[in-house]
Amino acid sequence: MIEDIRVENGADALRRLLIAVGHRDEAAFAALYGLTKGKMFAVALAIVRRRDLAEDVMQEAYVRIWHNAARFDPAKGSPITWMATITRNQAINVVRRPTVEVECDQSVVMEVAGDDRSPLDQVQSSQENGHAFAALQALAPLQRRLIVAAYVRGESRDQLAQRFGAPANTIKTWLRRALMDVRATLERPHGNRQTAA
Repeated sequence: MIEDIRVENGADALRRLLIAVGHRDEAAFAALYGLTKGKMFAVALAIVRRRDLAEDVMQEAYVRIWHNAARFDPAKGSPITWMATITRNQAINVVRRPTVEVECDQSVVMEVAGDDRSPLDQVQSSQENGHAFAALQALAPLQRRLIVAAYVRGESRDQLAQRFGAPANTIKTWLRRALMDVRATLERPHGNRQTAA
């Protein structure tokens, strides 16, 4: 079965492997790990920014993938997005530990995981990474912190409301305005861009 899966296209192969893992197929799990470990490590490293922490995240993420594979629903998304979400959530849990020191820089902002296009992915795809990062840097500090918290760290609107002391609807409005400001900056000709104050 594993040999047959390897010749399929990537998404179909991962889907069949993940379903097999849900039935506790160890060979399928080994094959799934081999095909996805590079991507999942990149997801973890982009968030935790330390190789040792990324390795810890990977170990825990694959344990969770093994235990939860039976819950994977192909109708709700791709296998890689499902796995990346588990990995990203585990990395965020590590970052939130009070004893862990990590920094968010350009590579973290630009490496949002998954196949699905978040608003930040749409901004990123409209220009080169450097231009998108410059547009984010041009935002007011509050707007920039909101975008990073929402789209990189995956915090919910309710979590952001609690952290920033504003109603969730206000947070949504602030995020929408911040993304509109980023898009407006990206749409300006390069020579007309203003630098951040």
